[in-house]
Amino acid sequence: MKTNLKKLFLLAIVLFIPHVVSAASLCSYSEQAELNNIVGNVKATYEAVDVYLGKTLDIDNGKDVPDEIDDYTRGLKINILNITDDIYVKVTSKNDNKEYTFKYSDTDNGVAEITTTDVEELNTYTIEVFSNKYACVGERYRIFELQTPMYNFYSKLQICADNPNYYYCQEFIPTENVNATYFYENIEKYAQKEDVVTPEVEKPKNFLDKLKEFYENNKLIIYSVGIVIVVAGVATTVILIKKKRSRVL
Repeated sequence: MKTNLKKLFLLAIVLFIPHVVSAASLCSYSEQAELNNIVGNVKATYEAVDVYLGKTLDIDNGKDVPDEIDDYTRGLKINILNITDDIYVKVTSKNDNKEYTFKYSDTDNGVAEITTTDVEELNTYTIEVFSNKYACVGERYRIFELQTPMYNFYSKLQICADNPNYYYCQEFIPTENVNATYFYENIEKYAQKEDVVTPEVEKPKNFLDKLKEFYENNKLIIYSVGIVIVVAGVATTVILIKKKRSRVL
């Protein structure tokens, strides 16, 4: 009987070995749980900003000699929030494959910034969050993405100044731009309050999408807790069987 109980106990552990291997970590379960709480607070946002390019000559100043002025262009600033000493972050830009790595010492009170003028196309930034403490330094604990919009050159036109709420008059748009024919035909309809087709923007994630994202971000701790529950269940079963045997004897 004891041999059978031992086999049952070992079988329960063996069944979970693939999970343990795929989720192997040098940190304890409690350390993993702490790190998961920390990485869960990491957020990414973007905002439109003026980017300084240097000095240029103002040839339209109406003078014989042009003035030297500061030159700016519009761009985006990517903000990675809530970086701590316990983690570090790697950010990869899809369009140009540039990589940026930020530790807390590289941030302003936990906020890392990436400023870009490469805004002629939609872009995706992949953010990976790694442990920077305990024995599992360098282990990735989370990965997520930030989609950024593209600059809309139509927004500088006078017709957009007259119709600022028209979709394709936004300074930055989260969809691909349209050709001039489409733009002018539709903004004229908009100005005349006729029906205008508005492009579909990516829909918010549904419950299943959020559940999948939660699983991907927390699968290490989910596997760990699952193993603990199964082992505890098997151990409880062994104890109950032993007690039952002792009462029978």
